[in-house]
Amino acid sequence: MVEGAQPEVKNFKSRNVLNNMSEIDAHLLSLEEIPAKFETDLFNGLSSEQASERLLRDGRNMLLLKHTRHPFVTYVLSLFEGFGPVLWGSGVLCMIAWRVDLGDPADVYNLALGILLFVITLLQGTFGYYQQRKSSKLMEVLKQVIPSRCVVRRDGQETEIDAQELVVGDIVHLRGGFKVPADVRILEVGADCKVDYSLLTGESEPQSLSVNSTSPNPFETLNLAFFGTVVVEGTARGVVVATSNKTVTGRLAKLVSDTKVKQAHVQKEINQFAIMIVTMAVLVGVIIVVAWAAWLRIKYPTFLSTAAILVTVVSVMVAFLPDGMPLSVLTTMMLIAKRMLTVKVLVKTLPVVETLGSATTILTDKTGTLTENRMTVSNIWTGGSFIPITDETTRQLEDTDDALLFHQLRTISVLCNRAVLDSKGVIIGDASETALLSFYQRTSADGIDVETMRARYPKLGEIPFNSKNKWQSSVHGDNETGENILYLKGAPEKILQRCTTILQPDGKMAHLNKEMIATINNAVVVLGSKGERVLGLSFKHTKSHSASYSEDGVLALMNGLCFVGLVSMSDPIRASVPPAISKCAIAGIRVIMVTGDHVSTAEAIGIQAGILSKTNPERNVVVQGSEITNFTSEHWDQLMDRKTFPPANIVFARTTPQDKLTIVQEAQRRGHSVAMLGDGVNDAPALKQANIGVAMGTGGSDVAREAASMLLIDNDFASLICGIEEGRLLFENIKKVIFYLLPAGSFSEIIPVFANIFLGLPLPLSSFLMIVICLCTDVLPSLSLVYERAERDIMNIKPRDLKTQKLVNWQLVCSAYFYVGVMESLVGFFNYFLVMSHYGVAPHEIIFAFDKWGQPNFNGLSTQEQAIALSAAQTAFFVGLVFMQFFNGQMVRTKRMSIFSQPVNWRMFCAVIVDIGIVLFVSLAKPLNNVFSTYPIPWYCYFIPVLCVD
Repeated sequence: MVEGAQPEVKNFKSRNVLNNMSEIDAHLLSLEEIPAKFETDLFNGLSSEQASERLLRDGRNMLLLKHTRHPFVTYVLSLFEGFGPVLWGSGVLCMIAWRVDLGDPADVYNLALGILLFVITLLQGTFGYYQQRKSSKLMEVLKQVIPSRCVVRRDGQETEIDAQELVVGDIVHLRGGFKVPADVRILEVGADCKVDYSLLTGESEPQSLSVNSTSPNPFETLNLAFFGTVVVEGTARGVVVATSNKTVTGRLAKLVSDTKVKQAHVQKEINQFAIMIVTMAVLVGVIIVVAWAAWLRIKYPTFLSTAAILVTVVSVMVAFLPDGMPLSVLTTMMLIAKRMLTVKVLVKTLPVVETLGSATTILTDKTGTLTENRMTVSNIWTGGSFIPITDETTRQLEDTDDALLFHQLRTISVLCNRAVLDSKGVIIGDASETALLSFYQRTSADGIDVETMRARYPKLGEIPFNSKNKWQSSVHGDNETGENILYLKGAPEKILQRCTTILQPDGKMAHLNKEMIATINNAVVVLGSKGERVLGLSFKHTKSHSASYSEDGVLALMNGLCFVGLVSMSDPIRASVPPAISKCAIAGIRVIMVTGDHVSTAEAIGIQAGILSKTNPERNVVVQGSEITNFTSEHWDQLMDRKTFPPANIVFARTTPQDKLTIVQEAQRRGHSVAMLGDGVNDAPALKQANIGVAMGTGGSDVAREAASMLLIDNDFASLICGIEEGRLLFENIKKVIFYLLPAGSFSEIIPVFANIFLGLPLPLSSFLMIVICLCTDVLPSLSLVYERAERDIMNIKPRDLKTQKLVNWQLVCSAYFYVGVMESLVGFFNYFLVMSHYGVAPHEIIFAFDKWGQPNFNGLSTQEQAIALSAAQTAFFVGLVFMQFFNGQMVRTKRMSIFSQPVNWRMFCAVIVDIGIVLFVSLAKPLNNVFSTYPIPWYCYFIPVLCVD
């Protein structure tokens, strides 16, 4: 079945794994129920004996992924790929014809032919293995997910152990900057401990851990920390509830590892074509053997010996197969894979390149793919005006009435902030804090750096941000004035509750009335509709002059504050994304965003990226993950049916791993070839199910990279569009190669054999010259075709229909055989009869000659003269086919555009020159004439093909 047309949606295992995640209930247990459930002591932890027993029972805490095939096995299999089995069999038949006593004297020619076939097949298989190994070595990006060391409490004491020795029931300590070593149920939380769940849930903002369950959904609750996620800051203590492949990450990784790798579209179609060609070759061979055994051997016993008929069958097998195709196809894939690498796209297996080119739908994550994966202050609001933050902002504001307000916003941003600079000047902290500190640095016009500013205003006390309060406050002393100042930032509605005044541009404070509060709230809505996170900033000069403040002391000061303004932050859309999505629309490719973010954020990003339409909002559809479970087949038809035009613009928000997998499957059921982009552990099942999974090369999870078949090294969505163009070019170039090889390398070599068997003609084309065409003169031009550049309109056409637009169809075969093939055969026969006439043998004298040819004094020619005439005639037939192929090569270079619109293919020109050299060498070199029965021909035979084309 063609992948992507009516795909095999056979993910019962996927569904079971994901559905079983609903069995996770550790977050629903109370602290009193946990010791009994996990047989542990929450204070003292496990004993050493308990830990050893469980380690022996459950195994080490490490992901167990698939094993790779041994290189030698891969090499042996590569020798039998493509047409390898047929060529090996043909070589064996030649050896039989040479060595086995078949009633004829041994002919060294048969030995040479057999050795030649073995050597060429071995070289092709070796080259294929080399290309595969070279491609696989590019894929050295998978690293260990699991952290190396962690702190646990055992036997009542804290100790550091190898994370692989963790067992269920261990009491483990989590620290900022380290990965979570297993699935952990939180027991205690330090000062605002935050975990980045984005790799698993898609939530871009780090979440503050909690001891209590905040949601029945294990992926939404904040009292679970999952294996492989990162503790951004703070400390926490919890009990290990799952290790190794039993963790959420482990289940997904095991699912990815165990799933059988699907064949790419082009791989399936090439295999189908190979089966068809081999079947036809065997059928023709059987017809020849039957005709010989039932008719020729009886009526003309001296015409073809047993050894001769075996070599004839070999000639048919070799002639019928486009032997240069596997080499050309592999070279095409490798070349385009290298080109894709230059645009930062790495393919793990070569055939997936074409699968990408045939994609009809792209499902993409948001964070790090469409966006830059870094929070940035994008706008500020002060007293009624929105100010976008750009590199010019500082200079512009210094000359306006808002300069004082702007300065105060910058001051609060740098002081009420827990992010710090390391020794290299890199900001360390959560996304929002980092964005605010970066905002201060970007807009610095007074030359005061972060350290200087914080030294002038030392921190005297603070209350960190937490998800319950939704604000953060700190008290600072002013070393110049001696007064203390309270700064507060957080959710605007929380900040406004504690403010009574608002700062004016002239530095005075005005009463904060209802009208002004409504204006501020409207500004929050405007900024929020852009998908931005909005913070309110305020301050207060205190009358207290304490040297330090406890949290209660800080809280006592938090009333009667002065509101300064709003700061909004966003993860900016990559500049290259909107043009890339527009290019997809022109190319007939649908882009759908699937994210774990909130609906408003997802909708805003969808509009900015160009996935949702600004001009036709009625075509926009935003679906929450919770709605997907209630979707019927009719709902999916409305969203995904390829016949719907124009298609809906879709964004899926707040999705779970099961939702993403369902979306991929439903799209495939409706005939879509799906490319899935993702970087998180939660994306792995969907990446594996998709026709082509694309993971991020930097950042992201190793599980996602293992599941994917392609990597975006720079994480840029626009790079994928370059990959789609290269994938389409791959399909077209392979089609050109096949159309080029079929006429002379297949059909036009069968006709001489049939003429020999059924018309009694002396064999018009020898086995040696057939092999020279198939494996020498046809190979170089076909290889030059793989370097053809894309036609100008390649990204202006719709993706190919996988049901109807096959790589090889009957239209192509008939055109290659019965149009080009017939023309080439006629030219070859014209040359053949012309040379025979040159030696005094008319066409009617050799038609139905059968065993008369080769008898002494046939038409007045001696046996030696007959051999010379036949060798020259065969050489002329050979020259006719090769020269006609030169014109065929030019004809197939373009499919839709004029040949003059294509740049000159210098490799094709060089291949033609080399082929002419081969032809002259074969026909004129006397040593070769004697060995392989070739002979010089009249000069005018070289120009017959040119005259025929004209």
